[in-house]
Amino acid sequence: MQHLETCVKKLLDNKTVENIIVKVGCGDDILCEIKKSAQDRQLTDRTLFDMASVTKIVVTTSLALIAIDKGMLSPSDRVSNFFPVPEDKQCLTVQHLLTHTMGIGHKSLLKSDGKYEKIQDYILSIPSDIPIGSNVLYSCPGFILLGRILEQIFQKRLDAAFYEYVAAPLQMCSSIFLPDQAKDIVNANLQEKDKGLVNDYNCRYLGGVCGNAGLFSDLADMTLYTKMLLSHGAPLFSKKTFEIATKNYTSCMDESRGFGYLYVDDRYFQTGGLFSQGSFGHCGHTGQSVFVDPKSGLYVIILSDATVSTVKKYGKEKYSEVMQMRHDIHVAIKADLD
Repeated sequence: MQHLETCVKKLLDNKTVENIIVKVGCGDDILCEIKKSAQDRQLTDRTLFDMASVTKIVVTTSLALIAIDKGMLSPSDRVSNFFPVPEDKQCLTVQHLLTHTMGIGHKSLLKSDGKYEKIQDYILSIPSDIPIGSNVLYSCPGFILLGRILEQIFQKRLDAAFYEYVAAPLQMCSSIFLPDQAKDIVNANLQEKDKGLVNDYNCRYLGGVCGNAGLFSDLADMTLYTKMLLSHGAPLFSKKTFEIATKNYTSCMDESRGFGYLYVDDRYFQTGGLFSQGSFGHCGHTGQSVFVDPKSGLYVIILSDATVSTVKKYGKEKYSEVMQMRHDIHVAIKADLD
């Protein structure tokens, strides 16, 4: 895939990335796999990357859909069923959390007391930015809150629930929260001493395990995860639940969202026209993304250190370049496939 090879070389030459893996597949076929490093290191299928917000679909969404499939949870369940809720959020539901329509956008949680077990109280006390259900407002606090609900349902910490109900059935043997620094990890942070620490500051502040971020994973495990999506949820949950989860619930809003997943339509920039409408996936702030087309079987996995590389390059974060990177990679793949 010459266009993709050229694109990746340019990203390395421009110092947008120092380490990058791109895998393109269709069903059981591997169309292309590129592993490149500017750091004179050998990247492998088992090299761990900080998955950032890809945690939202691999961990939190997967557990939510398993709970829905088992009848342990309903999208219409009110958050007040699980935690005390102030008057202005009495109508808040699980579906609002899954579709990023809870009305609270990006927020630092560093002014809370740092106790993860009580973080739901702090999140629910945050004044709404917009009315609940009125529009998509991407919300890490919403997914942290959803993670706390799932811990109540499964009666164990989120990482333990993930290992038992998601990783084990899919045979994902490397994906982990709070990895040992001795492991083969691409550092998402500036300081070498911070290798293996989650880059997301809210998640780090809360101990490294929560519903918005914190998972470290590798190409082998992410391939197993995408195969589950291409199998319409099997073996984790039923095809019926999969079809419910991958609908567009926010078509009249600023962004299209399924249950947890970003729903690809012609408004979405970062997939560069490669994926047809109705495809879905998610991005991670550290430079990761996973997208699949359940109709054609096409999938693309991008693992990189793009965000920290742009900090090294400019002296500050330039996330627009990370978004452009994803767009350019997908455009190059489309040119190769065409």
